[in-house]
Amino acid sequence: MGRKELLSLLIALWFVAPHQSGGAVWPWKWNQVDKDGNRKGRWRAYYDHKPGQLMYTGRFKKGKETGTWKTYSENGKLERLEKYEPRLNRIKTTFYHPNGKVSHQGMAYLFQEKNLLMYKWHGDWHYYDSTGVWRGWKSFSRGLSMSPEPIKTNRAPEGKK
Repeated sequence: MGRKELLSLLIALWFVAPHQSGGAVWPWKWNQVDKDGNRKGRWRAYYDHKPGQLMYTGRFKKGKETGTWKTYSENGKLERLEKYEPRLNRIKTTFYHPNGKVSHQGMAYLFQEKNLLMYKWHGDWHYYDSTGVWRGWKSFSRGLSMSPEPIKTNRAPEGKK
C-alpha cells in the first residue's frame, strides 16, 4: 500500500470513528434531540404531500437555529437562505426568484414580545427584479414596512446593480 492510499484510508477512518462528542463525524444523524428535548445538530424536513421533496435544511445548537438554513419550494428551487447569528438575535435573509436570482434581502431580528420570540424584518431591505437589476429599498421597523413599494434612489447602494 502506497502513501497516498494509506493517507486516504486514515482520513476515511477518521470520519467514521467515534469522537469525544460521542458520535461519528460522518455520517451524521439528522433531526436529533438532546436529553432535555432540545433540537441539536443537522435538521431537515420534507413536504408532507411530496415525501421526497426537501423543504428545508439547517442546524440547531442547544435548541436554537444557527448557521445557514435553506428553504426550498415544492419544485426543489431555493426560495430562501438564512444565516443565523444567535448571539446577536439576527438573521441575514435572502429570498430568490424562481429563476435563482435574488429577489430581496435584508436583516431579520428576533424580538422578545410578551414572552414570545418574534421573527421580524428590521432595517433596510434591497429589492431586485427577476433579471437581477436593483429595484430599490424598503425600510422596516420591527416587521412594519415604512413604504408600500421599494424606493428607488438616484443610485444603487454600494456593491448593488
